[in-house]
Amino acid sequence: MKPMVSIIVPVYNAAPYLKQCVDSLTNQTLKEIEIILINDGSKDDSLAVCMELASKDDRIRLIDKLNGGVSEARNDGLRAATGEYIGFVDPDDWVDADMYERMLTTLTTAQADICMCNYVKETKEGTVPVLMKQTGTIEKDAILGDIVANVIAKPSFRSGETDIMGSVCRLLVSRELLEKENIWFDKDVAFMEDLLVCVEAFLRCERITIDGGAYYHYRVHESSTVMAFKPQFYQRQKQAFAKLQALLAREGVKNALSMRLANRYIIVALLSLANEAHKDNPMPFREKIRNIGMILADNELAANLEKIDLNEVESRKKLELNLMKRRASMTLYLYYSIFNKIKAALGKG
Repeated sequence: MKPMVSIIVPVYNAAPYLKQCVDSLTNQTLKEIEIILINDGSKDDSLAVCMELASKDDRIRLIDKLNGGVSEARNDGLRAATGEYIGFVDPDDWVDADMYERMLTTLTTAQADICMCNYVKETKEGTVPVLMKQTGTIEKDAILGDIVANVIAKPSFRSGETDIMGSVCRLLVSRELLEKENIWFDKDVAFMEDLLVCVEAFLRCERITIDGGAYYHYRVHESSTVMAFKPQFYQRQKQAFAKLQALLAREGVKNALSMRLANRYIIVALLSLANEAHKDNPMPFREKIRNIGMILADNELAANLEKIDLNEVESRKKLELNLMKRRASMTLYLYYSIFNKIKAALGKG
């Protein structure tokens, strides 16, 4: 029986979470699926867990490879996929049992190329649904403003505005679209690889439909990517941002999204400052302050900060942006050191 949906799971050192993840897939109400596990050179017991799970369900296909990063692992999954539609799940997350049946129905009813769903953030504090404002079916001429712009960044830094998390894990996408448009994950990009694929797929498709269900459970824990210290984070984020700019220029929409790109650039700096102050950053104190100073000395960042009306920004973000404009390296380091401790204690991303 040919699968309708291929679900790609890149696996790296995820042994404690794999069974819950894969069980949520094998228990799908949609039975016409294949589950492609790509063990990306894990150093823990992930491969053994994958082999055990695969032995119990012939819909599970296992690819074991040397470590090459999440992008290349997902690409290997795409090359192996035989389903008409593609889904992605990260190995430390899980999904509701009816996720793919509901999303497939929504997608085929709307005759869309892509279906997006909402997600649930799972923290130590509990369950927090994260819902999109967008609903229904969005046609080609509205995709840029309604979807792509909000994936890149919020409209402003005012309180209450939300962006759309650019994660492939909330998508069900036509394999034909990915193949026809030659869309792959960039193996040279360490961060934002999801966002780049989402933006390219959205810009190339004719119709996106939104399923209002919050089916995907996104686990935030201390070792997850969003919480961990990331070496060379600023340089890699800048590299990914340059790729995003190039993609938008190639598609002829860079100028239309200039303000969102400015906001994204500021977000990259904010995330990079917090990363420098992370408790697991092994660099000497002077090196951390030097790196923060280098981030703040960026003229493009200064130009983008001047575009923000601080009178319309919530108090905490206003403080951060003011400190950035003043290039207050030491104060920002202390601020983010405290903020990171509070965030870790709450288990939030």
